[in-house]
Amino acid sequence: MLISETLHVFFSVIIITLLATVLSVASVFAFQRQIRKPAFFLLFMNVAFASGVIFLVNIVLVHNDRLLNVALFFIAYLYVYGSLGKHTSRYDDTFRMLFLSMGYTRQEFFKNYLILQGRWKLVDCVFTFSVIATVIRLVSVHFKYFYPGEWLQIMLLFMVICMVVGISRWFGDKSVNKLSKEE
Repeated sequence: MLISETLHVFFSVIIITLLATVLSVASVFAFQRQIRKPAFFLLFMNVAFASGVIFLVNIVLVHNDRLLNVALFFIAYLYVYGSLGKHTSRYDDTFRMLFLSMGYTRQEFFKNYLILQGRWKLVDCVFTFSVIATVIRLVSVHFKYFYPGEWLQIMLLFMVICMVVGISRWFGDKSVNKLSKEE
């Protein structure tokens, strides 16, 4: 019973995440053609902050699965868009001049290099978000069943912890030296 419930939730979340990924890749392509870097306010979603928002959505929309799925779609869109936007801007800042000096156009560099390097980033984003959302949904349901009196406090505690870690991670990423790259 638990395995079938877990698989059902996981596959529904992975479908939602794949649809959001397609939209976010299209958005990154659209923004890349218009402006060099994506909008700053769309790049704030990291793993911890997304987990906190998923906890919040599970608390607020506990009785409405359709709205929960719509909210998961938008959270997945922002998460994948933020991850892919950071990826493209990081590679664009680092390797663009090298490839442009070799005779590639900016569009060829974006399509041939960034997207080829970004496919594993997309797979990572889809599976990471799907696993996190599945675990949070199942934990929410089971905490509500086993701890009906403390369910809300436990979920709020997890949400606050995730939000604090996400915000501190965001400030930490902003204050890192631009010349030192992870990749």
